[in-house]
Amino acid sequence: MYLSIDLGRSTTRVASTTDLQKIHKIVKFPTDTNFEKQVKHITTAIYDVSDNDHIHSVALGVPGILDKNSKKFVSSANYPVLAGLSFNSLLPDSLRNAKLIVENDALFGGLGEAYFGAGVEFNTLAYLTLSTGVGGTRIEKSKEGSYTFIESEPGHHIICETDKVADKTGIFGTFESFCSGSYFEMRYGEKPTNIKKDKVWEGYAKHLSSGIINIISLWKPQVIVLGGGVSNNFDCFYPYLKEYLSKQTFFTIPDIVKSQLGDESGVYGGFVLLRE
Repeated sequence: MYLSIDLGRSTTRVASTTDLQKIHKIVKFPTDTNFEKQVKHITTAIYDVSDNDHIHSVALGVPGILDKNSKKFVSSANYPVLAGLSFNSLLPDSLRNAKLIVENDALFGGLGEAYFGAGVEFNTLAYLTLSTGVGGTRIEKSKEGSYTFIESEPGHHIICETDKVADKTGIFGTFESFCSGSYFEMRYGEKPTNIKKDKVWEGYAKHLSSGIINIISLWKPQVIVLGGGVSNNFDCFYPYLKEYLSKQTFFTIPDIVKSQLGDESGVYGGFVLLRE
C-alpha cells in the first residue's frame, strides 16, 4: 500500500493506492491551523484509507519552501507553523521509518494533471493553482517516460509595482495578491462562488492575464492547466482572459484549460512521485 498526502491551506487530502494508478480510498478534511490537531487528523485518515495494510512509502505535498538536505520545512506562507519542523513530523510514529517523498504541493498538482489529467497529451505543461495562494510548476516529459520540473513560487512575482496590498510574504502587488482565493474577497468584496457580475470577472481576468503572460514568456508551455478553487469559476473568467491575452501578438498563446482532476490532482501527482 502507498499513501499520497496533499496538505493544502484549506483542505488536506489523504489517499491510498495499491497500483499507483487509481485511488483505493481517500479522506478529505479541513486543514487545522493547530499543528497537533492536524497531525491527529492525518493519523486518523491514514488508518481509514490503509485498511491496516503495510505502508511501503508516502508522498507528501506541502505549500512552501523545503530544505531537502536537512529534511526540514523552511517556510510556508499558507501554513507557517511548519517552519523549522522535520518532514516526518506530520506523520504518526508508526510511519516515521517509511520511505518519504516530500515536494511542493503545486508540483503534486502539476504531475497529477501531466500524467492523469488535462496535460496527458502534452510534453510541456505549466500548472497554476488558483487556491488559497497561487502556486505553480513547469513540467517537461521525455519520450523515455521521465520528466523534469521547475521548482518555483510564481504567485510571488510582481504584476503591479504600485499596488498597496501585500501578500502573505510581505511583497506588494503580487500575482497571488490579485488572483488567489484568499485575496479575492478583499479585492472584489465577495467570495468567488458568490460572484455573478461580469465586471468583476473581467477585472480578475485582466490581472490573471498579466501573470500568465509572464509565465508564458519564462516557461513556454504547450498548455497551461488552471487548478485550485478559483478555477471552478473558469467559465466566468476565461472569455475575458482569452480576450486580454489576444491583445498581445508577440507570444503564441498556448491552450489554457481547467484541471480535469479537480481537488484530487495533488494526490495523483503523489502517485507519480511514488513510482520513483
